[in-house]
Amino acid sequence: MPLFDTTVASALVHLISGFSVVPEVWEDCMTSIDVTAPPRDVPERTRAAVEPPLRAVLAGLPDSTREVAEYGLAGHDLTTAALTLLCAEAIGDAADAVRVAVALELAHLHEHLHADLMARAVSRNHRPSAWVEFGDERAVGTAEELLSLAFTLLTKPEVVALNTALLSVVDGYVQELDMDERDDVDLAEHLGVAAAKHSALTATACELGALAAGATRAQADDFREFGDDIGLARKHVDDVLAIWGGAVVSGRPLYDDLAHRRRTLPVAAAINAGTDVYAGDASPRERAALVERAGGRRWCEQQAELLLARALGHLRRAAPGAADELAGFARSVTTARCAPQPVLQPAVQPVPQLVSRSAAQPVPQSATQLATQQLVPQPATQPVPQPVVPAQPKAEPQTELTLF
Repeated sequence: MPLFDTTVASALVHLISGFSVVPEVWEDCMTSIDVTAPPRDVPERTRAAVEPPLRAVLAGLPDSTREVAEYGLAGHDLTTAALTLLCAEAIGDAADAVRVAVALELAHLHEHLHADLMARAVSRNHRPSAWVEFGDERAVGTAEELLSLAFTLLTKPEVVALNTALLSVVDGYVQELDMDERDDVDLAEHLGVAAAKHSALTATACELGALAAGATRAQADDFREFGDDIGLARKHVDDVLAIWGGAVVSGRPLYDDLAHRRRTLPVAAAINAGTDVYAGDASPRERAALVERAGGRRWCEQQAELLLARALGHLRRAAPGAADELAGFARSVTTARCAPQPVLQPAVQPVPQLVSRSAAQPVPQSATQLATQQLVPQPATQPVPQPVVPAQPKAEPQTELTLF
């Protein structure tokens, strides 16, 4: 069923009318959707389907809270909602998934408000962060209101799933605070934190979207694994762009993470390869060159490609032949966003080819499992960290991941 359809609007009016948090303006928003032609572009279609009910829900908040929420929503890319709806479409009827998509975007905005506050990040979406604009207290209060709204829109099993995802995000932040105090953090720990913080919500969005459309438990599990891998692939790309993307691409200054001495994934990979990125008083530009020469950037880009390939394997198994648009969108929010890589020196080793998989072959571990397993150390003679290659199918499950 198309993501954007008049039947979705009419179904939602009936579906949501029982929730006290949704004001009467919801029905007016649905009427405006009825007379609008469906845009072909996925982000535009998602915004047309989700933003009116999302703003209708926010209209019930107190003025001071709604102002912060709408400020945070401006420029929000709605990727979580798009994945929710496209996973539903891959199964069938996406009508009920709009409700889930709205709830997941509320939760995602909640997480962004807290993340910016904890990291003291001064900008998001090319604008000052909400805590900079409105202060810590209003940002925190708005984040909690948004989460309450999200839970109100969900069924009890959906609330449990979302709460589990948010606990994973919190656990990632706790681990990250501990790692900031240590000098012996290895690459596996960095990957574990990245998976906890950046895969959990995406995985839940894909799972709940599929279930809302009537997916079987097995299909929902595959969609969850798909979202898990997409979330971690996107994190790899985000970390590359936070260093080399610049303000036009990432909304942040060039080399921003290096200027703040953050140990993001490209930096962690370079350190793992033996390069002390933050030794001495090098400038952010010089540190970027160190990370690139050590292979940190190339490793992240390769990891994103491999995670995307594995995610698409899960997708083929969950919905054979019915998710081409979702596959294209997954690539657009991950590997297609990578900025062109300037050549600082010849590559030390050739880039490994991706492993192709058919739907009949077993799918490897999830991104979260992949990230938290112990990696085999590289020989000291290989300065470039290599991508984690999905293990070939064997008669017995593989319990150790080898870094080739």
